[in-house]
Amino acid sequence: MKRTIKIVLGVIAGLFLLLLILPFAFKGKIEKLIKEEINKQVNATVDYQSFSLSFLRSFPDINMQLNGLTVVGVGQFEQDTLVDLGLFSLDLDIMKAISGEMEIKAILLDQARVKAIVAADSAANWDIAKASDAAEVVDTTTSAPTVIQLQSLIIKNSHITYIDRTMALESVIEGLDVDLSGDMSASQTNLDVKAQIRSLMVSYENVKYLNGVTVDLKSGIGADLDNMIFTFINNDTKLNGLPLEFNGSVAMKEDSYGLDVTFAAKESDFKSFLGLVPAEYLKDLETVKTSGKLALSGFLKGDYVDEDHLPAFNLALSVVDGSLQYPDLPKSINNVQIELKVNNPGGSVDATYTALEKFHFELGANPFDASLFVTTPISNLTFKGGLKGRIDLNSLADAIPMDSIDIKGIIDADVTLDGNYAMVEKEDYESIKASGFIKLSAFSFNSNDLPQGITISQSEMQITPLFISLNSFVSKIGQSDFSLDGKIENYLSYVLKDGVLKGKLNHSSTYINSNEFLTDETSATTPAAQDTAALVIVEVPKNIDFVLTSSIGKLDYDKLVITNAKGKITIRDGKVLMDGLDMNTLGGSLTMTGQYNTQDMTKPFVDFKFIGDNIDLTTTANSFSVIDSMLPIAKNAKGRLSANFSYSSLLANDFSPVLKTVNGGGVIKSKAIELTDTKFQTKLASALNNDKYKTIKAEDIAIKFAITNGNIVVEPFNTKIFGKVATFQGSQNLDQSMKYTLTMPITRAEAASSAGKLGLNIPSTGDDIPVSVNITGTLKEPVVKVDMASVTQQLAKELVKEAAKEVEKVVTKEVEKAVEQAKEKAIEEVTKNPEVKKQTEDVKKKLKGLF
Repeated sequence: MKRTIKIVLGVIAGLFLLLLILPFAFKGKIEKLIKEEINKQVNATVDYQSFSLSFLRSFPDINMQLNGLTVVGVGQFEQDTLVDLGLFSLDLDIMKAISGEMEIKAILLDQARVKAIVAADSAANWDIAKASDAAEVVDTTTSAPTVIQLQSLIIKNSHITYIDRTMALESVIEGLDVDLSGDMSASQTNLDVKAQIRSLMVSYENVKYLNGVTVDLKSGIGADLDNMIFTFINNDTKLNGLPLEFNGSVAMKEDSYGLDVTFAAKESDFKSFLGLVPAEYLKDLETVKTSGKLALSGFLKGDYVDEDHLPAFNLALSVVDGSLQYPDLPKSINNVQIELKVNNPGGSVDATYTALEKFHFELGANPFDASLFVTTPISNLTFKGGLKGRIDLNSLADAIPMDSIDIKGIIDADVTLDGNYAMVEKEDYESIKASGFIKLSAFSFNSNDLPQGITISQSEMQITPLFISLNSFVSKIGQSDFSLDGKIENYLSYVLKDGVLKGKLNHSSTYINSNEFLTDETSATTPAAQDTAALVIVEVPKNIDFVLTSSIGKLDYDKLVITNAKGKITIRDGKVLMDGLDMNTLGGSLTMTGQYNTQDMTKPFVDFKFIGDNIDLTTTANSFSVIDSMLPIAKNAKGRLSANFSYSSLLANDFSPVLKTVNGGGVIKSKAIELTDTKFQTKLASALNNDKYKTIKAEDIAIKFAITNGNIVVEPFNTKIFGKVATFQGSQNLDQSMKYTLTMPITRAEAASSAGKLGLNIPSTGDDIPVSVNITGTLKEPVVKVDMASVTQQLAKELVKEAAKEVEKVVTKEVEKAVEQAKEKAIEEVTKNPEVKKQTEDVKKKLKGLF
């Protein structure tokens, strides 16, 4: 018996060991089979991080897993990842896999991210199947068939995005879980489907028709897999808790989808309709007391091909005598009446007729009504509607729980619209009926996202077909105040067809504290420890064309204080243009012209020209991070300067300049700049053995410089240091390495001290000697070297000069001696001449005769 047990245990152990070892034996073959199948089927870049096989996970089948599977498109979609899959798992028939076939029994997709895109030219990024060639002869002896014997398809925690740029449609599914089971190898079968979506968003023409909707589906589906027709048998579907019932079928045809589907709300109370409202707007819905009746139904019938070939569809929604009240709040929303109909007989989207015949509710004693009728939305959007009433936001807060939101104020509105887009395009505004007003008074709003709060004491808009007149807008956000008035034009084109919204506005503020908007709110409870949050690039809308004549009394931006700012600011085509914006700042005055450009959000940039006068250098150095990056020595400088220079650079995501793209240049002038205790000065003082260089005052400065791709070149310029003329020039690079030369006169004592360190002997008295100071290394760790070659050259000149003087003295003395000797000899020779003697005697006789 013991022997038998040992044998059985040995066989079991052997089988278990075999189950562990066999996958390694077949791994290479199956992985090769998978790669061949993928490459045979798709025209895309497919990759994965790891591949594994196991008998134990799905015995008696073999389980294959791909981790980190990605599918990236080609051509115009080569930058888009179609699929990014955390785990892709297949259960395969082991015997078929050994023989070179693939029979799939179960599929698991975990943490899949799918981004499906239809481009403006109708190309789809999922169209990656390789085209078949009818003339191609298929070698069946080398091609491994793939057989689907699927019993289970499971999708876990996945994310799907669908973007159709041909019709401005976008849908996002987050948190998708699907459990599909049934015999998918049979021609006719019944499938059980369980699916959940944590959040569903559907947007069309920039309008979000569904936003954050949850979906819960449990359904039986009759599947005709030969004809790909799927029929709803029993289903229980909930949209945000609203129970819906679907009936009919969906057929997957070669070039279309055949739809014959009806749907209707399974319950008829108003509360079930409120389930469609996202939870962030209506919380704790189960506690809300409601009344009223709901009717919701619709259908889709026909083939869907594209937006020009749609099935007929209909949606009808009716709410009668609805009301809602939260048990802990004093007021309710009453007399809710809604009649909405959407109909299309089939064909184009342009045939859609939308009628919001009635939208009425009462909040407190204030009724509010709206209606809207829209036809031919594509060819010529035709509209008729209006709204009228008062919304007391104080009462709204008493009827709907606001949590951390505090809102107050009164909205009064009376607006009517009647016309079509053709009238707008032709600027036939006289034919358009558009009139009314919207007023906002005593408004205030506070939330966690806006803790400083916003108040609007008054705001009034007068509506005409041609423009909206902003008669007044007086507001305050935290410590900052804003006043606006002017006109907003082309608003109908902007709202109806994504036209450009134009405006000419006058803006004034006595004080703007932008630091309130830059503060990290997570540290709001500890003000002393607050840090400013990182800035981010803000995209300027391309469909905005505003011209603001602006006047700001004072503006605080980080450490920068600006006063008396006046000028014209234009927001246009993705750019903010500043035209001669004058201001007092940095201790002086500054005029700024240029642009902040986000037309290409992959390469946002700034391009400015500055003219500054009497600017304080210390304040400037401590106000801009780019100065600290490119010229840290400026923080140790004192003085005032005038400047005329240009600056441009690309911007990083945190709004900081991309240093290698910084370009510009100009001229900076100053009467005097004082530098104290920089590393350069410390090393210079040590080299010259004189601490006076730890404080250097340069006078009469005019610096001409150029910045190219972050590298700075300073042209030679003269200045006075300790009252003596010095010359400075050089360059620095993006890596902060530098090569500057300062040529200046130093005293004999300083030269003697420096030369002594090199073993040279220089007299300590005499005139100053010009030296070259070479400054290399980096901005933060400079290397200073006094070039003694100029000193030795100067001494050599002086020695030559002294030697020449000595030589001259000797030569002069010898010449004088030679001349004297020559003179005496000449006289002696002359006196010996007989003729000279005779003439001399004749002269003497004559002289005696005279006296």
